[in-house]
Amino acid sequence: MSAERGASLPAFFLDTNILVYSFSERDTIKREAARALAESDGAWVSTQVLSELANVLTRRFRVPVQEAKERVMSLAAGCEVIVVSPPIVFDALRIMERLGYGFYDSQIVAAALACDASVLYSEDLHHGQTVDGKLSIRSPFRLRAEQRARPYKTTKRRAAARA
Repeated sequence: MSAERGASLPAFFLDTNILVYSFSERDTIKREAARALAESDGAWVSTQVLSELANVLTRRFRVPVQEAKERVMSLAAGCEVIVVSPPIVFDALRIMERLGYGFYDSQIVAAALACDASVLYSEDLHHGQTVDGKLSIRSPFRLRAEQRARPYKTTKRRAAARA
């Protein structure tokens, strides 16, 4: 784990589900947002995230093993990687008990806390939640979805100008 790259910018952590979108063929908007995050300075992942991504690529997307290996290696080379250690596992149990997340989601949160991330990007966890007063959970897709869902409203001034 190298601290050089993550030291200059605030660290943020990427959940597996965000990285899965970086390989999506169907959702180009989420794919581009996920790729931008994965390629940004300050991006962290854990060995758990790398393992889960490899599993999703080979099992759900049926990507050949060699191609999945290349994708995961590329991601590991571009992000900071934290190894899931016994202290992270123990902290995951604390988080699980306190917040009610499942064990593996709690381990993602614990890894993000261990690398001093200020933000955990996840589509599955509670958007807007703050953990231990220092880790904010956010969905990078939420704002885009809310913007697309709102109908366009013209102001009275614009409507008068058009008339």
